[in-house]
Amino acid sequence: MSSLKMRILLLVFVVALAAGALLNGLSVGTGGPELQLPATVLVVSVIYCGILLWFGVQVSKYRDRERRQDARAMNPLTAARTVVWAQTAAYVGAMFSGWHVALIFYHLGLLSVRATWNPVWGAIIGVISGVLMLVVGIIVENMCKIPPGDSDDDGSGSLAPNTEQANRGLARRRPE
Repeated sequence: MSSLKMRILLLVFVVALAAGALLNGLSVGTGGPELQLPATVLVVSVIYCGILLWFGVQVSKYRDRERRQDARAMNPLTAARTVVWAQTAAYVGAMFSGWHVALIFYHLGLLSVRATWNPVWGAIIGVISGVLMLVVGIIVENMCKIPPGDSDDDGSGSLAPNTEQANRGLARRRPE
């Protein structure tokens, strides 16, 4: 599985920035609403990131052999899913951030005719939630990386001892 590339995250940010500016301008220009997420997105993203961080800590415990018993519900498939989830959170965070930065510029341009800063603050909250998701995604992805030279096998291609024991147990239970 490949790791996150900062250039791709930056590209997602820039594309979302351009799309946010273009689509919001088209929507408002045709008499539609401003395309901004509600402020509750910050609460949802904090909960989302908290759950993702918890899974990242579990994967971190699982990959450390001394603390592996502390992460009983973790297995390699769940760890791989956590990495994918973390990468997705980073991409979505870059997209949210870019979109809401475009909205900040749009709302700042309208401050001379508006009497309130509320839309600007809403867009700032959107940027904060996007940056939060981006940062937590990168952190959790790094928590899930296996250090070089640290694998379950000894390099000879043999299975880990626990896997060999489990396979011997399965071999005994096979019907003849």
